[in-house]
Amino acid sequence: MTKPLLIADDSPGKIVLLQHLLNKVHWNGPLLVAETGEEAMELMDEHPDIGFGLIDYYIPSKNGPAIIHRLKEMNPAARIALVSSSDAKKNFDEAIAAGADTCICTTYASDTVEKTILELLEEWQLY
Repeated sequence: MTKPLLIADDSPGKIVLLQHLLNKVHWNGPLLVAETGEEAMELMDEHPDIGFGLIDYYIPSKNGPAIIHRLKEMNPAARIALVSSSDAKKNFDEAIAAGADTCICTTYASDTVEKTILELLEEWQLY
């Protein structure tokens, strides 16, 4: 079975999109959803085996890089993507420095974003 995947995002619309894309690739692991940084930290404490993360940069109580750093600290092999509506280079640099494998800006053409995320999820399914 695939390790748990954490979605940490405070946007209901993006959470629904990510869940839809996970269904499209027939994701077979547990799915954990946090709408605040504190919820994400609690879920990481409850599920120290989280192997994947789709993390927003701007999330209440903790920023994305703090969540990414904690997840990588707990599970260095975790695969993580910053999935943010911001394409600020500073945000991407912070996420990569914290341990993200990639950064995806969701404000670009929706079909391009969906294709990018689907390809990423399909790649992650192989782990």
